Amino acid sequence: MKKSLAFKRLVLFGASVVGLGAVNLLSVAAQDDSSESSSEVVSSESSDEEVAAFLAAEGSDLQLAVVAAIEAFQAELPDVEIVELDIELQKDGSFEIQLDGQDADSEHELKFDSEKNEVVSREEDQLDDDDVKTPLDFEQLLSIDEITEIALAEAGFGEVTDWNLEFDRRYERFEWELEIYDSESKEEAEVTIEGLTGEVLKTELDD
Repeated sequence: MKKSLAFKRLVLFGASVVGLGAVNLLSVAAQDDSSESSSEVVSSESSDEEVAAFLAAEGSDLQLAVVAAIEAFQAELPDVEIVELDIELQKDGSFEIQLDGQDADSEHELKFDSEKNEVVSREEDQLDDDDVKTPLDFEQLLSIDEITEIALAEAGFGEVTDWNLEFDRRYERFEWELEIYDSESKEEAEVTIEGLTGEVLKTELDD
């Protein structure tokens, strides 16, 4: 009788241990699922931040002007890919931003005035096969503020007066060309920067 009772207790104890083990396994599994979900959320947020880097709605006046110009272009020409960006600093400190775009048959040019915060001109021409360009990849490109900082650090003087961005088909890369000028020393420089990595590709000084 004692052996039978002891056996029953042992069986019950074993079942309890198995039950607790199962509960613990379920708990661990739930924690893993929760961790994976959290990781996915963080990953998604990080991805969104990376995507928004070039088009971030914060930063310098130049950054904000570029974002406004791109948004205006996309609103007027939603089916056209932007293939080139050209910016010129005006005497009053504002920016004239030219965006070139292409679709299957046409090439488009839109100019945006940052002072007026509006499109000031727009042109359209027939697209020749030899003029087809690679669209700018805003999801991967560094922001214009980052590129400007790199160029000024490389030159060591002045301010940027012109920015140009397009895809170089010869070297298969996005390239920025920035012109820098110092009004006091009259020094000039042109800095070429890789758009995805920020690597300085070439620096030309003219004093």
